This record gives sequence, C-alpha cells and structure tokens, in this order.
Amino acid sequence: MFRKSKWIAGIIMLALCFSSNVFALQDKKPVAESVDKRFAKFANGTILDRKTDLLWMEKDHWQMEAKWVNWYTAREYVQRLNHRHYGGFQDWRMPTAKEAATLYDRRKRNTDKDGDKIFIDSIFPKGAGWGTWTSDEKSNKAIAVSYKDEGGQAYQDKISGPDAFLRLVRSAAPSIE
Repeated sequence: MFRKSKWIAGIIMLALCFSSNVFALQDKKPVAESVDKRFAKFANGTILDRKTDLLWMEKDHWQMEAKWVNWYTAREYVQRLNHRHYGGFQDWRMPTAKEAATLYDRRKRNTDKDGDKIFIDSIFPKGAGWGTWTSDEKSNKAIAVSYKDEGGQAYQDKISGPDAFLRLVRSAAPSIE
C-alpha cells in the first residue's frame, strides 16, 4: 500500500510541475494584442505568436543592453537569461532562421534603433535592432535574419558580423527537462 501511494504521489507531483508550465500563459490575460490578434503581449515581457505558437521576448538584446552582440556572446546571453528565469522561463534559445523569418511581414511597420523602417508587428516596441542572430550555423558563420527592406537571411561571421542583434524565443508549449 505504501509503495502504491508513493507512486501515485510521484505522478501527481510530475503532473503539477508539468501543468504549471503548460498553463502559465493560458492563466494570464494579455495586456495587449496586435490589431490582427496574431500577437498577444503579456506583463512578463513576452509576446506570444498565436500563428506559430512561439513565445518571443518583447525586447531584443539591443533594447535591454544597448549594444551589439556577436554570435558567441549571444549564446552566453541566452544562458544568463535562462539562469535568471526571464519571464518565468528557463528554456529561452536563439531562434532558427525559419522561426526568425516568421516575424518579418511586409504589411507590418515598426522602427529600429536608428528610426529606420523594419517590417515586424508594432506590438514589439520601437527601437529594436533590425534583425537577429539565429542558431543556424556553418563553421565560423551563422545566419542572421533581417527585418529591413526585403528581409532575408545571410551567413555572417560569428565574431565580426556587422550590427548583430538578438531576439530570443521559446516554444509556447512547455519543455520537459
């Protein structure tokens, strides 16, 4: 009987841990939504993309640190924010090139740190960098995705990539660690 109750208690604890993360966003109401209802902004500094089920950091590295970042420093930044449980989560990561490209929308208007036009939803605050590093890499280069002009992706040198920026992402569904 004792062994069976320990087993049941273990299952209940696992379910509670899992469900608290699963419903973390569903329990909270957004503080704002994009005009087309695709994006929902939360008070914890995150923005949910309902189309892709990705949760983005509201501000990018430039807005939070006021400096450019190379690819290696970007990876260290991910670790620091996960250690601090930014927004209540510890599974932030660099987006893939495909994920980062989903933010680019030629119909949307915003402005970057220099006041130039970028094509991401205005639910993201003005003054961000014009693109982001991604986790897609090849040797000493990694893909940076641009939100300027026609958008696009290009391999940049991981150390000296010009004007490199970073916006972190996580899956809106929980990760099991």
